[in-house]
Amino acid sequence: MTGVVYDDNFITHKCLWDENYSENPQRYISVLDRCNSLGLINRCIKISSRQATKEELLSKHTVEHIDLLESTEHYNDEKLEKFSSRYDSIYVHNSTYRQSLLAAGSSIELVKAVVDGRIQNGMAFVRPPGHHAMESEYSGYCFINNVAIATQYLLDKTAIQKILIVDWDIHHGQATQQMFYEDPRVLYFSIHRYEHGQFWPNLRESDFDHVGNGSGTGFNVNVPLNDTGMKNEDYMAIIHYLLIPLATEFSPDLIIVSSGYDSAIGDPKGEMLVTPACYAHITQKLMSLSCGRVVAILEGGYYLKSLAESAALTLRALLGDPCPVIGSLKQPCKSVMETIGNVIYAHRHYWDCFKYNIFYKENLPKIQYNFFDEKPEIYQTRNMYPKIDTTDFDIILNNIITETKLFNPKIKVGLISKVIEHSNNNFKNSDIYQYLKSKIRNLHVLKERQLTIEEFNIVYSSEYIKEILNKQKSIDEKKCTIKIINNEYIEDNPMFNTFSFSAGPLLQIIDSIFENEIKSGIFVSSISNLNKNEVSCTLNASIIGANYAIKKYFLKRILIIELNENVTQIYSNDQILVISMHSLLNNSKAINENNHINISWSKVKILNEAEFTTIVQHLILPIAYEYNPELIIVSSTFYSNINNYINGIQMTPIMCGYLIQWLSTLANGRLILYEQDAHDNSIHRNKCLLQCSKALLGEPISQLSVANMLNFESKDILFNNIKIHRNNWKSLQL
Repeated sequence: MTGVVYDDNFITHKCLWDENYSENPQRYISVLDRCNSLGLINRCIKISSRQATKEELLSKHTVEHIDLLESTEHYNDEKLEKFSSRYDSIYVHNSTYRQSLLAAGSSIELVKAVVDGRIQNGMAFVRPPGHHAMESEYSGYCFINNVAIATQYLLDKTAIQKILIVDWDIHHGQATQQMFYEDPRVLYFSIHRYEHGQFWPNLRESDFDHVGNGSGTGFNVNVPLNDTGMKNEDYMAIIHYLLIPLATEFSPDLIIVSSGYDSAIGDPKGEMLVTPACYAHITQKLMSLSCGRVVAILEGGYYLKSLAESAALTLRALLGDPCPVIGSLKQPCKSVMETIGNVIYAHRHYWDCFKYNIFYKENLPKIQYNFFDEKPEIYQTRNMYPKIDTTDFDIILNNIITETKLFNPKIKVGLISKVIEHSNNNFKNSDIYQYLKSKIRNLHVLKERQLTIEEFNIVYSSEYIKEILNKQKSIDEKKCTIKIINNEYIEDNPMFNTFSFSAGPLLQIIDSIFENEIKSGIFVSSISNLNKNEVSCTLNASIIGANYAIKKYFLKRILIIELNENVTQIYSNDQILVISMHSLLNNSKAINENNHINISWSKVKILNEAEFTTIVQHLILPIAYEYNPELIIVSSTFYSNINNYINGIQMTPIMCGYLIQWLSTLANGRLILYEQDAHDNSIHRNKCLLQCSKALLGEPISQLSVANMLNFESKDILFNNIKIHRNNWKSLQL
């Protein structure tokens, strides 16, 4: 359900007097070639291109602006160059007018296809770019503002009421900002190189304190970057601390990305170090919002190899393929954290997510603007871009591309249940399977199996088994004094059998993932009457599964997320990181070690969705991205009580889905949801499993509502947990 729009007429617009001009037809060609080489275009639905009508253009441009560009269709070369010299960083070709109409009209057709339901998301490979094209002025390679016109079309002609525009092009999209500066229906979020005004377009209004005007106040968010060399960790800090909280609260009906790739590694204009895979991660973060309706429209990007790879991985993310691993993310740089604090200060009165933020500033940040040159009457048209030797970056990019593993099994999710009478037909006949099957497609059921004693011994010794079995009332006192327990005795023991029924399916999921049969898996627990003193709650199946994966598949880093109390850490090691979340019971204290992180709070406190989201974005995800796991196991029980909370967390089904979706951008999407013993077939439990299944399948999840749910207590819980763990994690040394 991913659409693409492209047209080979986009190669006609070119500079006739400077063959080294940055914005050239090869940009379009390189992107299409790379997408085709990865087989992506054939997997998409082709949306027909068309030219925009004058009525559509007039929604954001003046009549004079349009007519003047149309007049250039019959200019000779000399007149074209003279015309171009009147504007900042443009060239005009005889085809420019028609091609600009084609870019704008094609962008409209793509967003319209999403709203009409023909596609879920899409990408427009168009040129010339558009986000610098102002109402009545051409600028920065742009003539018609494709994103703005597509946005206005949706607001005028469809039921869409709120649109988020994310502009990650390295240059500030000043024209898009101007066009929606007073419109609260459009949240404009721009990450751009600024350097206190010294980077093009050198505008004072590109700084963080320009937040919108009138009813649009608070809906213009500038994230100015004042240093070069920004890396993945810097961009992901912006995403986690600013974009996702804002977008979640804004709750857009649709997201449009001004998708420029001049912030990618090797680009001579951006001078940043963002790798192509990072764009896939940002894209899938956005796909978790607005019911998955995301459209990326091509803007800049001038180092062809980096441009092509970045655009291709963006399209791959829209197709729902697992995000490639981007390596371990470290501490964001001081400059970007200062900018994040400044943005929060500027918007603290307009957004609840910033009102009690840990980066909240009391005092006005210093505003610095260092550009004072006047605009020339005649702009340079030739020899603006000397040919650059890209040999060094070609080597770097080739190494990055070679090392980036594009993992994508045909089956996205495998379902498995506890062994019941040794037949998975029982699971297919169960109420939960029938419920899931009625709601979603492509359910793949894995073959069940039990845990063997050899697999059990990977983690637990005979002495520990003896200790556990000693607690079982059914064992007679004489047998309990035996020092050596043979395997036959253990395997015949009813308590071991109970546990092996629960752990075996988890190992089957791990085998299926690392044999490339499935991308991810869900263990659906069978209804059980076990109480908390029995063996299934004493032994930790996640730890056994993790150690099994380490031994059999040579994994080095496994992340376990436990939404449970009293997590058993027996026989864990440095190759396993456990993050557990729970309220502190009575006067107990959370035990924190290098490989065991407890995120805890007072027993009387129940975290609401906004608080839980804040902890995930500010604490769990930064740690997870620094840890860079090869496999993630999320262990939880979907309780059915009057409040539907899990160990002090108000976990609605939608919140469960979002947690899984946010985590699944890591580890190549290799994530296992391990549902511990269920005690009923409640509607709440079924809905939780449904939302988690949809998240792993890449299907849309309903929007999350988190407004007006944070307070000083929320801030203290987050800050106190960060203080406890920041010495061990560079990503938390903010």
